[in-house]
Amino acid sequence: MAARMTMMEDGLHDAEAIVAGILADADAEAARILAEADAYAAQSAARAADQAEAIAREAEAKSAALAAAIAADAEAKAAIARRKHSLALQERLAGDVVARAELRIAGMTGEPGYRDVLRGWIAQAAVGLSSESATVNASMDELPLIDDELLREAEREAEAASGKATRLRKVTGDPVVGQGAYLLAEGGRLAYDNRVATRFGRDRSDIRKRIYKALFDSRRA
Repeated sequence: MAARMTMMEDGLHDAEAIVAGILADADAEAARILAEADAYAAQSAARAADQAEAIAREAEAKSAALAAAIAADAEAKAAIARRKHSLALQERLAGDVVARAELRIAGMTGEPGYRDVLRGWIAQAAVGLSSESATVNASMDELPLIDDELLREAEREAEAASGKATRLRKVTGDPVVGQGAYLLAEGGRLAYDNRVATRFGRDRSDIRKRIYKALFDSRRA
C-alpha cells in the first residue's frame, strides 16, 4: 500500500513537472511570438512612416513640378498674348499709315507734279511687265493726264532701268477703278498692277517692319 502511494506520488510529481515544462515552453513561445509581433509592428510602423514620408516628398515634388508647369504655361500664354497684341497693334498702325498715305496721294491728282508721279508708276510697271508692248490704263481722273509725250518719257525711263525697250500706248477702253497705273501686255495674258492700293499691299510687310522698329526703339529708349 505504501509502495503504491509512493508510486502515485512520483507519478503526480512527474505529471506536474511535465505540465510545468509545458507551461514554461508555452510562456517562452508566447514571449517569442509577442517579441516578433512587436518587432513586426515596429517594422511596419517604420515602413509606413517611410512610405508616408516618400509619398509626402513625391506629392511635394509633384506639387512643385505642377506649380512650375502652371507658371511656365501661364508665361507662355502671356507671351502669346503679348505677341498677338503687338501684331494687332502693328497691323492697326499699318492700316492707319496706309489709309492716310492713300488719302494724301489721292489729293495729289490735281497738283502740278502729279504727272511725273504717274509717269514713274507707268515706267515701273513697264519694267515689271517686261513686255515688248503694252497698253496703259488708269483711273478716270488720271487717264486725261496720259498723253503721247508722257508715254514716250515712261518708255525711255523703263528702258534706262531695264535695258529693254517697251512700246506703250494708252488704253481705248474703260478706265480701271483705283488710283495708279495698270499695264496689260500685248495679247492680254500678262498684266502689271501698279495702282496705289496694290503698291501698298506689296509694301505692307515693309511698313509693318518699320512700325515694329519704331515701337521697339521707343520702348528701349
